[in-house]
This record gives sequence, C-alpha cells and structure tokens, in this order.
Amino acid sequence: GCTELESLPKRLGKQKALQELVLSGCSKLESVPTVVKDMKHLRILLLDGTRIRKIPKIKSLKCLCLSRNIAMVNLQDNLKDFYNLKCLVMKNCENLRYLPSLPKCLEYLNVYGCERLESVENPLVSDRLFLDGLEKLRSTFLFTNCHNLFQGAKDSISTYAKWKCHRLAVECYEQDKVSGAFVNTCYPGYIVPSWFDHQAVGSVLEPRLEPHWYNTMLSGIALCAVVSFHENQDPIIGSFSVKCTLQFENEDGSLRFDCDIGCLNEPGMIEADHVFIGYVTCSRLKDHHSIPIHHPTTVKMKFHLTDACKSKVVDCGFRLMYTQSRGCLLREEVAANFTKL
Repeated sequence: GCTELESLPKRLGKQKALQELVLSGCSKLESVPTVVKDMKHLRILLLDGTRIRKIPKIKSLKCLCLSRNIAMVNLQDNLKDFYNLKCLVMKNCENLRYLPSLPKCLEYLNVYGCERLESVENPLVSDRLFLDGLEKLRSTFLFTNCHNLFQGAKDSISTYAKWKCHRLAVECYEQDKVSGAFVNTCYPGYIVPSWFDHQAVGSVLEPRLEPHWYNTMLSGIALCAVVSFHENQDPIIGSFSVKCTLQFENEDGSLRFDCDIGCLNEPGMIEADHVFIGYVTCSRLKDHHSIPIHHPTTVKMKFHLTDACKSKVVDCGFRLMYTQSRGCLLREEVAANFTKL
C-alpha cells in the first residue's frame, strides 16, 4: 500500500534468503529488479494493484499475483519457463488481452473479470506437457466474466479440460489413485463442448449405458453444466458450487452419490452464461458391488447449484473416461488436436 513508491533498489535481487515479497497496492510501481539470480528461495510474489508489465524469471516462484494491474496488456511469453509456478492470479486486469502458454506445473489460474481478454495461446499449457512426466492432479482454471474471449480461446480452454480429464483417467488407473483428482474449469459460453457424448437440454440427463460399460479400464467421469445467470439480478454474495447427483440403476441394484463440478468464490454480478467442466474419479463405483458390469444401466443425473439465488443449469453433458484401450487420447493425438485448433 505504499502508493508513492516508484522504484525498488537493484540489490533487492541479491536477497538469497527472501521467501515472500509483498508489493500489493504500490500503485506507482512499474518495475522490479531484473537481475534476480540470487533469489533462489522466493516462493510468493504479490504484485496486485501495481503497474508492473514484466516479471523477472524467478525459478523458485510458486505463487504470483498480478490482480488489478491496469498497465499489462499481454502477459509475457516466457511465463511457460517458470517451472515451479503453481498459482497465478490475475483478477480484474482490465486491459489484459492475451495469455501465452502457461507452465505445465500450474494448478490454479484465476483471471476473473478480465473483460478485455480476447485470446489464449494454443496449447493453453506449455508443450513440455507432452514431453515430460505427469503434472499434478489438481487443476482449477477460472475465466469467469471474461466476456470478450474469442471462440478459439474458448476452444483452447475446453480442449485443455478434455486432455486433463483423459490424463487424470490414465494416472488414476496406472497409480490406483481414487481421490483428490479433479478438474474445475469455467469460462463464458452457452454450449456444451462436443466431446461430451451424452448431452441434454436442462438440468437432467438420463443416458442408458450399454452392457460392459463398467470395466477395469473405467477411471473417471467428466461432467459439464451450462449455468445461466440472466434471471439473477442481484450480486452473488459469497461462494456457490455446481453439483451433480448421479443415480445408477439396473436390474440387480442401484447406487446414488453427489459430486462437485466446480465452484466460484468471487462475489458480484455474473451476467452471461458460463460453462463449467469437472472430473471425478470412479472410486465409489469400484467400491460398490451392486452395479454388475454385465447389464445395461440407466443413469439419472440432476445438476444443481448451491447458494446461487435464481441462477440455473440450462444444459448439461456427461462422458465416461477410460484409459487408452477404451478411447483415451494418446499424447501425439492430443498434440495434433491442439495444432488443428
């Protein structure tokens, strides 16, 4: 909150033990030291409310906040080389128009209210994603109230969510992980992406699954909900979640459980429709033996919101996620899809 601070001493970049640097609200600050080779332990850098346009490459950095930055138009292209960055927050950057490829290790991105944001790089996450090992399971990418996004940007976000769901399905199967893995993606839109092979108008979806739909290669479920905020004229106070109740039934038994698709913690007005995409593992199905694998099964899904006033789910989608032998995309195929986009 030092509103008259205009510059920082160059020797700041020599602070070897510094772990957290908070410059929030220094509204006249336009730069930080560029020589930072000695800053090997800096983990948190908060630059919200400043005018800084370029971030020095700090390899150790894990959390970066650039919210309320009115000077930044294009986020720098070398951000994908911030190999340890897990959290990037850029809320209400009113002049931001472009996002480059992001680091493969990024787990949380929030660009809420960046209303002039038009495009994001394809692929949304660095190409190294396909060359190195598996990235972390947790993934939350929020583009709430980014109303100016081009359709290509929305396609890139959706394609990333699809790849992430497939990748999680493979990892959960290979490493026998049954919890803690999820995708939470949100962006302005009114169409369920075409890769959801079961879709319905409204908040209820009732697909019929063929025999042998449940086998050892099934690792997860991808869910999508289009939420309309047009009837909600009051600001949203606090947070709300998008949830789904699933009920599986066949001639030998039934199973019912609830799961989260996504959530928002930003108070204020949300005017346009938004697409929410989430992923859940199949641990509850694996632990339940009343749903035989040999019989056709009816699934009834009810999508709903919590604490969201008059907002409602207007369209929904569902897809079973299998490992490679049942349709999971190979790395080369996903890379090709990104190239086509």
